[in-house]
Amino acid sequence: MNRYRKSTIGALVGGSTAGGWLIMDLILPEPIGDYLLFGIMGAVNAAVGWQVVRIIEKKQHESENTIDAEKLGAGSN
Repeated sequence: MNRYRKSTIGALVGGSTAGGWLIMDLILPEPIGDYLLFGIMGAVNAAVGWQVVRIIEKKQHESENTIDAEKLGAGSN
């Protein structure tokens, strides 16, 4: 996937997410809705960040395993 396609997808996801939060802000009642909305936003952002870190750690672990396997293969020659 080229970088232009990735950036377009990222822009669409970001725009739809921001639009969703804006709609929720307009629907919820004013004083209590803001506290509720900010709490929900914090929980969602924490969950997304947690998932991103899990994916990055998984990729790093896989790359370490392939490097170790290459070293073992080169050492046996």
